[in-house]
Amino acid sequence: MDEKVALVMFALGHLTVEHDRGAYLERVVELCSQATDAERCTVYAVDRERGELRSIVAQRAGIEIRVPIGHGLAGHVASTGETINVPDAYADPRFDPSVDRLTGFRTMNILAVPVWDQGGAAVVGVIQVLNRLGGAFERHDQMLLERIAEAIGPVLEQPALRKGGAR
Repeated sequence: MDEKVALVMFALGHLTVEHDRGAYLERVVELCSQATDAERCTVYAVDRERGELRSIVAQRAGIEIRVPIGHGLAGHVASTGETINVPDAYADPRFDPSVDRLTGFRTMNILAVPVWDQGGAAVVGVIQVLNRLGGAFERHDQMLLERIAEAIGPVLEQPALRKGGAR
């Protein structure tokens, strides 16, 4: 594949030696935003007991973000398992601007991909990147995020993360 894919796969390989889950996911968020030229990235874990997504790492958000499954774009991804690429967030009726209001951030475009469990039977999380520098997210960005999502599925399956054990 191309150079960017090779770089992402190389970086993911190096992250496997990280034993601290919080540090691992913080590095994954940095990798996602760099790989897709995004302003921000959030990794959400699915909390089935509460019926919500909870941000494990939300780059430069300053708050924990909780989203009901099925609500907003990330919640839609969690409920359907479908990747969403939205070039104009405010034009999409599924978009919930409440997090923008809380953080003072303005979301322009979004790419969100599901993170599946090891068996591929259930969504255990969502990776969401916001505001690609230079325009909307492209198919190439989606492919990169989907590869990263495959790698972090086993980490998000760990019970401590689903119940609030990592930052």
